[in-house]
Amino acid sequence: MATIAFFGLGAMGAPIANNLASEGHHLAIFDTNPQAYRRISGPHVRIGNNPSDTAQGCEFVITLLPTSSEVKQVICGPEGAIQASTKNTVFIDMSTGSLADFMQLHADITSQEMSLIDCPIARGPEYAAARQNLFLVGGIKSEIDRVYPILAPICEEVVYCGEAGSALKTKIINNYLASVSVVANAEALALASAVGLDRDFLRSLWKRTVAGRGSLETIFPNKAFIGDFTPGFSARLARKDLYLAQELGQKFGIPMSTGAAAIEMFTLQQVQGRIDDDWSALLDILQDMSTKAKIPPS
Repeated sequence: MATIAFFGLGAMGAPIANNLASEGHHLAIFDTNPQAYRRISGPHVRIGNNPSDTAQGCEFVITLLPTSSEVKQVICGPEGAIQASTKNTVFIDMSTGSLADFMQLHADITSQEMSLIDCPIARGPEYAAARQNLFLVGGIKSEIDRVYPILAPICEEVVYCGEAGSALKTKIINNYLASVSVVANAEALALASAVGLDRDFLRSLWKRTVAGRGSLETIFPNKAFIGDFTPGFSARLARKDLYLAQELGQKFGIPMSTGAAAIEMFTLQQVQGRIDDDWSALLDILQDMSTKAKIPPS
């Protein structure tokens, strides 16, 4: 069994810590909220006095905290966990924080011949309790191999994303897509309700259209991913329909901010001279802009 220091016993951290304890690992826990300790139980659980004391004698140090600032404080602060760590210690950061901050922390830790793995989580607290989370991991394969026996029994899958920082990049972009989708769906459902449409009818219909099936499973694989920009549905028509939705939203008092942003992006496609290309050609335009931004001026 492993010896693990665990920092952060919130809605996500508590069930994960409990699952680790139930696996028989020796767990040292620390949280700034003393009430959080009531959530954790097990015969091999101890409460640390500070981060350094908590990490004393532990092979693995797990942080699952709200922001990068707390992670840095816990690991590198005046009584940080790194003070009690050795060259054999593996730090596992499950937090979702700044990529720049993570990479700086990675440089600081690896310069002391220790390891830091990014391991953000791709599902919510209810999945944590049921051991059905997806752990995204980034780092050197040999380091991942060390933590795999600890993580695998308490999740549905450990997903290797690549080098250090790759898992955090994956999580940030995943949450971006999910969050924008929530907003767009909320706007569409609110507008549908305002104009008198039945929500269940729409959900059933959308399952059979791009709106519900998703462009990642329909448009992009069949068009942009294979370099086919002939218009199955042109950006011009997409923008026209977005304007129509904006008119409905204004009439019924529903702000359609996601649609307004989408209009701007399709206008960018027009500026690029490609308004009559497929709407998925926007991906090609944005990728080209990113490539040009990386080229240093001559």
